[in-house]
Amino acid sequence: MSVTNRELKQSKDLVQTLLTIQDISYNEWLHEKHQEYIQENQDVVMRSLLHYKGVDEENKNKNI
Repeated sequence: MSVTNRELKQSKDLVQTLLTIQDISYNEWLHEKHQEYIQENQDVVMRSLLHYKGVDEENKNKNI
């Protein structure tokens, strides 16, 4: 089931209100959540980079 724009807005508004009550910036909080997600998925990024590097090295060797 897909999330609707209305549901997203309701969630965002509620989170912003809760954060405001706690004197926390929504943008800073959101940035922190993005950073957490990136850190949790670093292995995916690293595997992709290593795969790309391997593919790139193979392509260089084929062109010699």
